[in-house]
Amino acid sequence: MRTLEVQIAERPYRIHIEPDLLYRTAEMIRPLVAGTPRIALMSSKTVESHYRERVERSLRDAGFEVRFIPMPTGEEYKDLKTVSGLYDVLISQSFDRNCLILALGGGVVGDIAGFVAATLFRGVPFVQIPTTLLSQVDSSVGGKVGVNHLQGKNLIGAFYQPKTVLIDPRVLQTLELRERISGLGEVLKYGFIRDAAFLDTCLENTDDLLTLSDMDFVTGIIARSVRIKADIVALDEHEQGRRMLLNFGHTIGHAIENSAGYGVFRHGEAVIMGMCAALMLSTNLSGLEKTLAETYIRHLRRIPVNGDLTQLDIDAALEAITHDKKVRDGKLNMVLLERIGHPRIVEGIPEDTVRETLEWLKDLYTEGVLS
Repeated sequence: MRTLEVQIAERPYRIHIEPDLLYRTAEMIRPLVAGTPRIALMSSKTVESHYRERVERSLRDAGFEVRFIPMPTGEEYKDLKTVSGLYDVLISQSFDRNCLILALGGGVVGDIAGFVAATLFRGVPFVQIPTTLLSQVDSSVGGKVGVNHLQGKNLIGAFYQPKTVLIDPRVLQTLELRERISGLGEVLKYGFIRDAAFLDTCLENTDDLLTLSDMDFVTGIIARSVRIKADIVALDEHEQGRRMLLNFGHTIGHAIENSAGYGVFRHGEAVIMGMCAALMLSTNLSGLEKTLAETYIRHLRRIPVNGDLTQLDIDAALEAITHDKKVRDGKLNMVLLERIGHPRIVEGIPEDTVRETLEWLKDLYTEGVLS
């Protein structure tokens, strides 16, 4: 088993990564809790059908009282209405601040359940068991929890760290290809901002990663991705500086998600497109060598994103960007690259430049035009 430490100053915790780890859920949780607290197991219907039984059995056999609480599936349900409904269920079933919330699912489940944990009774303990590639390498690590608002993604939330994160790469075998591709977007992001050799390894072995043909390889890729994120989070838990580097490709990616309507593109698909835009902007604003940027844009463009940008509303995307969390004092700041593995935050990017980049990106994903 691979175990990584997340060195948050006030509350460090461990991330455990191992195939078939779900069967050992109770064993991993037991040292972290006092007694046998009531457990609220939150999951979506899809994940429930695959993994609820093995997790629940592990917990019940160890003497825990478990109540299963179903959650809606989809980004469109990641809102305060869903959160309020979960408060109602937990309070009506007499859960108290000594309970444990266990989030079994992808990023939406983890974000919502984590936000409920952070805010119910001013905070109850929770554990993340992410079941998608994207949530395993990204959203379950770092303590960001929250929900969307009509004017932007993840605008309502908190920083709230889990007691632990349990990652079982074997569960990825039940994911549809599109969800694996979405997770690949976040994996590649870590290479772009921190590790050029890791990036090239992922691009050279994309088929192995997406088909899960070598579980040891997949486990190693997940572990390296988690290590990169954990190291950055440990330096900047509340996103006041270096943690913003994790937003590479996300500003325009979030704008695409928002303007297209949540659910049209998966998060990682939008990030892949956003990274293409960030690479092009990097050649103009951050000194990245153009031929190198174009090489990586071609690699990203070959990843099969479901759908195209034919209907992208440039004005709507720009409007979404103005509400992005990276806008400070009315100025847009964006993570760009000086070199692969060497990001920096570029401040005050003009709206006209962003509009031109969005138009270029739309051509890239509709006509295949690179320059």
